[in-house]
Amino acid sequence: MEISVVLPVHNCGKYLLPALQSIKYQSFPHFEVLMINDHSSDGSEDVCADIASVDDRFKLLHSPHFGMAGALNFGISQASGVYIARMDGDDLCRPERFAKQIEFLKENPDISFLGTFADHINDHDRVMGAFEFPEDDFEIKAQLDRGLNTFVHPSMMMRRRALVDLGGYREIFTICQDYDLWLRAQDRYSFANLPERLVAYRGFPDKRDLTNRFWKHFYITRLAEISVQQRRAGHRDPVDQMADEFDLEAVDERLVRERLISARQDYYCNKKAFVDRKSLNSMDIDQVKAFLLNNKEKFNKKALGQAFGLLFDQAMRIEDTESAEVLYKLQREISKSRHLKSLLSKPNKLVKYALRKRLEEEA
Repeated sequence: MEISVVLPVHNCGKYLLPALQSIKYQSFPHFEVLMINDHSSDGSEDVCADIASVDDRFKLLHSPHFGMAGALNFGISQASGVYIARMDGDDLCRPERFAKQIEFLKENPDISFLGTFADHINDHDRVMGAFEFPEDDFEIKAQLDRGLNTFVHPSMMMRRRALVDLGGYREIFTICQDYDLWLRAQDRYSFANLPERLVAYRGFPDKRDLTNRFWKHFYITRLAEISVQQRRAGHRDPVDQMADEFDLEAVDERLVRERLISARQDYYCNKKAFVDRKSLNSMDIDQVKAFLLNNKEKFNKKALGQAFGLLFDQAMRIEDTESAEVLYKLQREISKSRHLKSLLSKPNKLVKYALRKRLEEEA
């Protein structure tokens, strides 16, 4: 078998049959479809059973785990194909998708992860836009290093040996499993995207759940990024120390605190190292802001004052204009927060000077 399609199924009955049919009628016929039922309760299992009864390439399996990553790993463990193709139960793929991807992978044995461009469709299959990413390995990895995703996950075709070598998807990530996988793969394998829209991707988050998803997405993507940074620095991967996803915020908080403390030690003990390393410049401003705003009980007045003193110290003493502007924006954002505004009501002389200078420059 050349291709194993791993398709997790969880309550996607409304769209499932068209998705399966778009696979069934692929121009490249040598594939198996592993439909991994992830505890569906809407009749999705029956749809899978029906198509499996008339086409032996389709196999219905039941995931022993809960969640996307667990279902994906179970499917990979059952796959017999040389290549693993991803697909979701509410998306569609063009008839020539598999043929074009497998041709590319055979002609380019150095590529292990191959995506495609994709149409973005709505609930009625109407094309609303498109997803187009960099095509070559260098540009894809450059975009990953900038914190941006570079693939449409359901469009991916991957060499199974590479997935197994990486240990599959990390099940602690209940969302953004794909982003974490790309970050772990980028130092060992090569990537590519076909510049053709071979997949129609559908995605509709519940508006009531957008805020929770945003913050969860923020913490998980941040952890994935910190994870690769720690590995590259020769440190232990923080994810390996986590019991479950509820540790995400705690790990993120600990790493931010450690980096702030390290920067402060550099500043007071070794000014040259502090300037050379630009310890604070390397930190993501959203990461610091989230740390400050979400720790109003733990991060007391003294700690907050020290942190801001350190931030403005760096901006003023090494005359880093970009840092000064970013830090000024951070100061303004925190001033807007009612529960922290009082902590900034009596800024020290350095903060007053920095703010006054900034206002004079803007005027």
